Amino acid sequence: MEKRIANRLAYLREDVTRRHGSFIPGQNPFLRDVALWRAWKVGMSVVQVRAALLKELVTLAEIELYPRWSLAGEHLPLPGFGFQKEEVKSEAPVFLKKLGATGKMVREVELTVRNWLRGFPLYAVGESEPERMKGGGHWGKGEVFWALGWVENHSVRGYAKLLRVGYGGLKKEIENYLATADFTNSGFHQKENFWKAAITICEAGILLGQRYRRLAQEKGEQANSSAEKTRLRNIASVCRQVPEYGARNLREAVQSLWFGHILTCGEDGINANSLGRLDQIFEPYYQADLKAGRITRKEAICLMEELACKLYLDYDVQAIVLGGLKADGQDACNEMTGAILEATKRFGLVRDLSVRLHRQTPEKVLEQCAELVSRGGGIPFFFNDECFIPALVERGIKLEDARDYAPIGCIELTIPGKANPHAVSGWLCCTKCWEVALFNGHDPQSGKQLGIKTGWLTDHQTYESFLQAYFSQVEHFARLMVYHCGRGELRQRERGPLPCWSLLTDDCLRRGRDITDGGARYHYHSVCFVGTANTADSLMVLKKLVFQQKKISPEQLLEALRKNFQGYEDLRQLVLTAAAKYGNDQPEVDAIACQVANHFIDLMDSFRSPLGGRFFVHLFSFRCNLNFGRFLGATPDGRKAGEPLAYSLSAHQGRDIKGVTAMLNSLAKLPHHRAAGASAAIIDLEPGLVAGPAGKKRLVSLLQAAIALGVGQLQINVVTAERLKKAQAEPEKYGNIAVRVAGYSQMFKLLDWEMQEHIIARTKHRG
Repeated sequence: MEKRIANRLAYLREDVTRRHGSFIPGQNPFLRDVALWRAWKVGMSVVQVRAALLKELVTLAEIELYPRWSLAGEHLPLPGFGFQKEEVKSEAPVFLKKLGATGKMVREVELTVRNWLRGFPLYAVGESEPERMKGGGHWGKGEVFWALGWVENHSVRGYAKLLRVGYGGLKKEIENYLATADFTNSGFHQKENFWKAAITICEAGILLGQRYRRLAQEKGEQANSSAEKTRLRNIASVCRQVPEYGARNLREAVQSLWFGHILTCGEDGINANSLGRLDQIFEPYYQADLKAGRITRKEAICLMEELACKLYLDYDVQAIVLGGLKADGQDACNEMTGAILEATKRFGLVRDLSVRLHRQTPEKVLEQCAELVSRGGGIPFFFNDECFIPALVERGIKLEDARDYAPIGCIELTIPGKANPHAVSGWLCCTKCWEVALFNGHDPQSGKQLGIKTGWLTDHQTYESFLQAYFSQVEHFARLMVYHCGRGELRQRERGPLPCWSLLTDDCLRRGRDITDGGARYHYHSVCFVGTANTADSLMVLKKLVFQQKKISPEQLLEALRKNFQGYEDLRQLVLTAAAKYGNDQPEVDAIACQVANHFIDLMDSFRSPLGGRFFVHLFSFRCNLNFGRFLGATPDGRKAGEPLAYSLSAHQGRDIKGVTAMLNSLAKLPHHRAAGASAAIIDLEPGLVAGPAGKKRLVSLLQAAIALGVGQLQINVVTAERLKKAQAEPEKYGNIAVRVAGYSQMFKLLDWEMQEHIIARTKHRG
């Protein structure tokens, strides 16, 4: 029996990796175009069209039940229209004919898509002043800051409610609101508009289950073996119940959640649409099944492994988090915590899994985590409840809700089913602020006047004077970033409602408001602070070697930076060796890192968005430490022009030379307890450090120490630089090495050369 189960799960892994995820290969590239054409009727609002589009996708999409799976459902065609794709435009009539469009209907479909993409003739907000764009841009296009404001996916929806009542129960709730609301009330029109869209989403969810039920019944009638008939009969039975009605057991709960996830991703893509606290969601169903004798622990683990197969992607940020605290402050670890960890171990491929820790986390759970981490790949990664819960409460999240937080994608925090976090809504590179502060607001790379005039380095007589110039530049660019985040927020409210997300978010239904219109209980923007380590190291050089010891003159330093240290290698070696570097438990430079982070958090606490949202800080860079590094010239810490910055709160690659304990001590001095959007750091360890029983015990002690010290978030890579270099040179021989990259894990062979080099350069601690 066990061998048969193992063979089945091995087949599922092979099947889903071959398809690069839970997709049906060869879906019609114009399916979304036709769905929009069918959905868009005269007189409909934007939110109603977006809801109808999702329902039409469910209606039109091909569906399949692949052999040996017990979970039904594959992803719908993801956002993006055929008429946007140059490689298929010429074949549009052929593909559209397959979807029932003929003759002039082809032209109608194309015009519908063009009009939709062109948007409504006017935006919610018009053009901004050119001066307010200096130094900034959209994703990857600004030297100092990026601002989005309009943020899709990056959510953890209220799946627990979906499992409890189903789309049918949600539909009844909305119909009750419509029936009992006073239609003469001044706010009714807005609510009615949203509620009608939400009902359409419910209908789409119900239809999704019905289509797979009918397919399972049809295939079951044609099946040749009794085993296949039983498998398909079971799928049909489950799909008859969910997602229309509430789940009654663990299998129905998993199937209902997966259907909800399919619909979620059909609305706004797979990227960072995450599942939240699965052990808390599934535990009641599991315990009820155990009590009734319907399931064994092994069967539950197999079901979790099959769900992991469904979630598989080459690049995966569909986050699951385990453990942490309950709403009453008690430890939340349960039997499903261990079952999901075991399933992750057996799965063997990259899975976005984290664990929330606190001082009372059971040692058994820590030991399971240590065993997984020691295998390499950076899974699971860890969040410190004792840091992030206070940070959230301090910024207006109720304590019981803060205790229910979950990470999105990489590390961004939200309150599942209760918040619109606008995750990674803005990014600010403090090291670029530092650079323009050296040059009186002038950018030596582009030759433009980017910042405000705060004097040249040569104009400052003291370190404190220059530090204030740096703070002034940060404040200037932060204000611009916040301004553009607000513009994005208003544009999304006007043109990008998210009725599927709203349906599973508390208070949106009661208020009759889409999540983009302030419907959620909590509404905030999360913004990233990039460059902490390099800024601290650079300020330390300035403080010690320029102003205090006067070993380097301001004129000499500026000239060396302009020339990228060419002809100034002696000076570069001096700044690399004669000033303390962050990551080595050096109080003075660590205090500077803390100071610059606190300054930004204080600044963000003072701002509000157009809809009244606060700004929470991510002490996090994602992989944008590479992007922002390209805009930067040489910096006083010895980094050369164009080179990557340090990842998030990690030390600059290769500079944490005093061991992992020293690195943890440096991390502990930063304000994780104020970073309500979360913090991040990666520590790379040599495999020998965590090998065997003694190594696992050492890793458990390291995790306990990090929690006690107040380190907010920790990701651990177990790998050698030598092996990575071999994998870089001969990827076909080392194809299965998974590494922690930048808030996510991925196969090393799938990374670009620049990121591979960055990971190789990070310190691999031996002790």
